[in-house]
Amino acid sequence: MVVAFLHLTVGCTYYKIDNLTTNSETMSSEIDKFNKMGHYAIIHADDQLWHLEGLIINEDAQKLTGTVSPISSEHQYAKPRKKHSNRYKRNKQKPMNEIHFHLVSGFDSPMTGESVEIPFSQIKSISLNKGDGGTEFASILLGTVGVIVGVFLIILATKSSCPFVYVHNGEYYKFTGELYPGIITPNMQTDDYLPIPTNGASNELLIKVSNELKEIQHTDLLELLVVEHDPSQVVLLDQEGTPITFSELNDPVAAINNNQESELSVVTNKDDISFGFNTTTDQLENTRSLVLSFNNNDRAQNGNLFLRIKNSLWLDYAFGRFNAQFGEYYDTFQKNQQKSSKETSEKWALEQHIPLSVYVKSTNGWELIDRLNTVGPLAYRDIAVPLKNLPTSESNVEIKLETGFMFWELDYAGIDFSEHDKLEVTKAEMIHAEEHDGTIVTKQLQATDDVYLTQPNIGDEVYIRFDLPPIEDGRKQSLFLKNRGFYNYIRDYKGKPNFQKLKLFKEPGSFTEFSKLEYESLMNYADNDDLIVYHE
Repeated sequence: MVVAFLHLTVGCTYYKIDNLTTNSETMSSEIDKFNKMGHYAIIHADDQLWHLEGLIINEDAQKLTGTVSPISSEHQYAKPRKKHSNRYKRNKQKPMNEIHFHLVSGFDSPMTGESVEIPFSQIKSISLNKGDGGTEFASILLGTVGVIVGVFLIILATKSSCPFVYVHNGEYYKFTGELYPGIITPNMQTDDYLPIPTNGASNELLIKVSNELKEIQHTDLLELLVVEHDPSQVVLLDQEGTPITFSELNDPVAAINNNQESELSVVTNKDDISFGFNTTTDQLENTRSLVLSFNNNDRAQNGNLFLRIKNSLWLDYAFGRFNAQFGEYYDTFQKNQQKSSKETSEKWALEQHIPLSVYVKSTNGWELIDRLNTVGPLAYRDIAVPLKNLPTSESNVEIKLETGFMFWELDYAGIDFSEHDKLEVTKAEMIHAEEHDGTIVTKQLQATDDVYLTQPNIGDEVYIRFDLPPIEDGRKQSLFLKNRGFYNYIRDYKGKPNFQKLKLFKEPGSFTEFSKLEYESLMNYADNDDLIVYHE
């Protein structure tokens, strides 16, 4: 038995300092941008720190004005800021909406309550706080989830996912995403479109698909789709496989969570710092949402929503905890699920708020536009959602994203209101598909015919080569791996099932409530404790 001693504060995460690059000509506009976003101004004057309340930017006089106030508790920290790995409590502190002004040495700090003027010439530097992605990811895995299962390796060994896809970048196979995410019965199968990075120097594409989890994976189709387009455009396929072009993305001007708090700084950059649909609230609702507002000054009737999203590792964990309730009966339960109809499975998923629902606000209230299928937790995926017949009575468009507690993570959102090109989708030829033991499996992967490539063991791999069509001069190719299949878990749960408790999961919202209660239980147990975590 291995014993791991972990000193953990669950609910903590990390930020790093990001210096704002500006000059005397752009300083006013840069400060104004963050001021309008509601950033909390903190002044550093030698060894003194204070809050500049009611910040006003006087561009003509090249100065800031405001009132000196003490720094509120949610912006106070146990240790001074440093360049990296600054730790904070997400539910108690708010470093991400701070803007820090570092003044030249010798600036006379006024008294609390006094009005103050700060000439731009006295500002030595300006800095923001951004999520420290590497530290935060390690904290999530070895912190919050580490408390649950012990160590990161156990998370990877027991996570509920799907085949991993690697694309050869000219030097090595690089992880890109997951196939048919969340499809755990044959009747749930649907076409999935995974964006694939291109290697412009080659006229062929090499892909590896591997089983790295305790699952039996059945792949029916792998088809490489090619879209040729103008290099200035970003092209995605929607859930129906239709090409959508993006050329003039507009960032949201507001992003408000369930608690009426701004998340704008979180979702306006593609930086792997995401909104996790995990706001704490006193309300009884078990869904979480984010309302995004976009300027639509030209009152366009149509647009395309761009989302960079992924599922959370917490959803994997919560679903695993749900499955464990079946104990030694789990294998029987899973076999019965294979016979369940697609309509029954989809109905349960919808009632538990597992998809990410997309709404547009109209004069009739919130209207459902689409429900996005799961995409897996290990890589962000760019998703396109067409928006038709937008309301034009106002000069802004409001979008609501809604899901269960901590089921999704949103890194970026934008809208393109411009007209998009109608593009043709062609298929690249699959030249060869070979398993790691030399077995040729090309025919199993070329058609939707219920003739599956089955990968039953951890370490099973298949290597596929596609020939890319020639590309016209001055054009660009975007690639998508159309895939279809399903997978089953390999689990050895112990104990007798509590059927009375399990029946509760048939109720709408029950799994979402279960996720929230599991998280709250963990927080209550682990917050500020020294934990001893055992695993075998």
